[in-house]
Amino acid sequence: MEAKKLDNQVETHKNGLSMYQIIEQDIKYRIEEGILRNGDMIESENVLKEMYNVSRMTVRQALNNLVRDGYLYRHKGKGTFVNCDKLEKKIYGLVGFSEEMRRLNRVPSSKVLSFELITPDDKLKDKLALTTNEQVYFIRRVRYGDNMPVLLEHMYIPSSLFKDLNEHVFESSFYDYVEKKCNYRISYCTQKLEAKIMDEEQAKILEAQPGSALLYCSSITYLDNGRPFEYVRSFYRGDQYRFIHRALRN
Repeated sequence: MEAKKLDNQVETHKNGLSMYQIIEQDIKYRIEEGILRNGDMIESENVLKEMYNVSRMTVRQALNNLVRDGYLYRHKGKGTFVNCDKLEKKIYGLVGFSEEMRRLNRVPSSKVLSFELITPDDKLKDKLALTTNEQVYFIRRVRYGDNMPVLLEHMYIPSSLFKDLNEHVFESSFYDYVEKKCNYRISYCTQKLEAKIMDEEQAKILEAQPGSALLYCSSITYLDNGRPFEYVRSFYRGDQYRFIHRALRN
């Protein structure tokens, strides 16, 4: 760290800033000036504590704020890293997660948390255009990019369309299974986007802090015959994603 920069921050501290704000400013400065680059691991809490002669709680508050604001992200068991190059999800095209990760030069993987057959309620029947007696597969899975959890999915799929469906299908690309194994043709989807906050369970699964930002997307995807074949509730890590939308003037 440059001595001149640290001296300036100490002077600023004398003018009223608290120490966690000083730590935030210094890390932001190093990111914005290119001293720290995307993916670089920053110093540990213990090292920062010694550098600034503050408590670990003060360091943690600074890092939590930087994670919340999207400057940093945490990778459980590895450390805290610079985050100035978020994943960009284009919401004007229909691309599966695995395809998207490969386009971004990341290695996709999945972990199935639950796979069960359920009886849908009226709202779910309406979304999937189900008859009275149809059952639905409910799948929860985590999606990874380069072994980092970035997305939690809750999927609902009509059992009548996929007789031999099993949980191993969801360890890779479901869209590949739909199109290549089942010979269906995927046509389009409708999406609704919202900003949300992670609860404790979501934070644990996504290896983030409770209260961190989520980008929530609910979508219904249709086959070329107009039949809905999946309803998905997707919870994206807000520190890892930005959504890109293209609008055309009529």
